[in-house]
Amino acid sequence: MNVLYASIPAWGHTFPVLPGLAELRGRGHRVRMLASASFTPEIARRVEPVGYDSPMDTPEHPVDLADMGRVLPLLLAEARAAFAALAAVDRPDVIVADVLSMAGWLLAEATGLPLVRVWPVFASNSEFSLHTDYASRTDDAASTAEFFAAAADFLAEVGLSSVSPERLFDNEADHNIALYPRELQPHGDTFDERFTFVRPCIRPPEESADLAWLRGEDPLAAVTLGTVFTGNAGFFRTCVAGVARLGWRAAVAVGPTVSRSDLGPLSDRVVLRERLPMIDTLRHASVLVSHGGLTSTVEALANGVPVVIAPQIGEQCAVADRVEALGVGVRLREPFTPAIVADQLSAVAADPLLAARVAALRARLCGGHPGAEFADAVEHATT
Repeated sequence: MNVLYASIPAWGHTFPVLPGLAELRGRGHRVRMLASASFTPEIARRVEPVGYDSPMDTPEHPVDLADMGRVLPLLLAEARAAFAALAAVDRPDVIVADVLSMAGWLLAEATGLPLVRVWPVFASNSEFSLHTDYASRTDDAASTAEFFAAAADFLAEVGLSSVSPERLFDNEADHNIALYPRELQPHGDTFDERFTFVRPCIRPPEESADLAWLRGEDPLAAVTLGTVFTGNAGFFRTCVAGVARLGWRAAVAVGPTVSRSDLGPLSDRVVLRERLPMIDTLRHASVLVSHGGLTSTVEALANGVPVVIAPQIGEQCAVADRVEALGVGVRLREPFTPAIVADQLSAVAADPLLAARVAALRARLCGGHPGAEFADAVEHATT
């Protein structure tokens, strides 16, 4: 089988599928994956990269996801670049596409090829939708109209003038793979046979140079805002100060735009990195403080680490709510102070019932062979 995978340049959407794609390749299938410059080396270790110049790959000035006047043109520019790259390769047997990859869905429409949609974020159906249940965007009528006009032009250019621009946000597909167990999904019991929930593919330890420090005796808090919208220096200052109140250590991933000087004086009990060796860190952490990206949350729980979530957008609010409903972490509500951070961390770390629930979920997340489950689901969708 010839498999073409369409993703977006975001690590939380890339890492979780690589073991499954590698499993498909190991079974003798040809597997190619869309890959912009920053992602090509990692992707090329597992499957064939399909290179392209992505406007979303580490933009110089990251866009606020609620600023639709900037987000919509960026999404369309990404769709144009990705579609051109995907359409240029020889015809696959199946297209497997991240739910945020407009280009993958469009190529399936243009070619009539079977489509498998992949959900590294919570899936949507008639009973639950991130867009409607957790709206975090502020739509502007003028920017939306401008986007749909530009999208209509793009659709006409690629021979899909019969497709309404509104359908670019349509998530309906006959075959869907959710990269987490059903119990994590809001309204999980309402998702029918079109949805296959698989155990997540957790990255292996990095065995990084920071490992000796991470193994220290005192409790460790891991702090991150993910890898995309990381410029909130105030968040990091508050969290580091809260961890310091407890006498814990902190491993902090600040991204490319926040510097050590932005956080003020730091002791040797704080490790600051643009990007943490996250699995090494989680293996030694007592708590993860994060934005609530689903991938980072699942990675923490799979390593037995409870989570304290300070969501930035609606999708992350949904993760925080689900974490609280399952009793494996708490939501950090704005505005919060170092004292509140310290109280939340100590309460989560000291709760034996919460620890038992995290352990039970960890066993569910880590059982079996997740790469094989993903590959099985792709193969099943094409038979």
